[in-house]
Amino acid sequence: MNKGLMNLHSLVYEDRNNIANLSNTKVYANILKGYADSNAFNYLLGMTSIRISDIRSLNFYNETGLADKINAQRKMEEVEESNTTISLPKPKNLRGSLSNALKSRQSIREFSNYKMNLDEFSTLLKYSIGLSDRYTKDDEGNTSYRRYYGSGGGIYPISVYCVVNTIEGLRNGIYLYRPFTHTLKEITRDSNLDELYENAPIDTQNSNVSLLFSYELNRNYLKYGELGMLLAFVETGIMAQNIHLVTRQVGYGSCDVAGFNKKYAETSIGLDSVNSHIIYSIIIGKEQ
Repeated sequence: MNKGLMNLHSLVYEDRNNIANLSNTKVYANILKGYADSNAFNYLLGMTSIRISDIRSLNFYNETGLADKINAQRKMEEVEESNTTISLPKPKNLRGSLSNALKSRQSIREFSNYKMNLDEFSTLLKYSIGLSDRYTKDDEGNTSYRRYYGSGGGIYPISVYCVVNTIEGLRNGIYLYRPFTHTLKEITRDSNLDELYENAPIDTQNSNVSLLFSYELNRNYLKYGELGMLLAFVETGIMAQNIHLVTRQVGYGSCDVAGFNKKYAETSIGLDSVNSHIIYSIIIGKEQ
């Protein structure tokens, strides 16, 4: 028996030629041997590296309560003089038990041609990624609101863009969800799910909405330094699980999609792809 079939990491390849066209098994071996470079591997090797500047920033944020002060002012970002804001209806109370939501959660890739109503969409957004009723006040009276998911230092560097396909009462297009006012801000009416998911085996045509997670690097880098990216990925995962569970509770199915067209997504939204990046996506629709 080929031992490598049971343990791929026991296979070692010495051929350094044309490694880009080899399998991931061989590329991985070349990375370990130092013949090839990997951003993921380099990140893991440096993940525990803490600089003096990182320690100073962490202490400064913690001692001054700066994260809470910033969080208390985040609502001002949603104040605009424009007609691009859409108010969402009051969310309904969720019904059913958490255990049932956990038991029924599964990835759904094929959807029925069913239009989601705005009440359902409002409820989905509110209880998965919206503001909760919990808050704190500092000595100056600034109110810092919490959300339905954890975030490193309470900084919340992840924003969610909604690529609407079939939702009653909304034009198709891309919207930014704004949790403080529970509203949507229209970004563009030009969206193409087939181009967004050009290589993914997903039923885009019958889906209701896709959620794009945008990481704004400077929001948590100033406190956590290189650790900020790890915390952003963890936060996105927590948000994603909330979305999956709440989606089941409102009667729909969902699927994580990592294989999306990042350049198309960021260009459509107008992100700079330097400080702001789309790092993940979820597609939602009515299960067949």
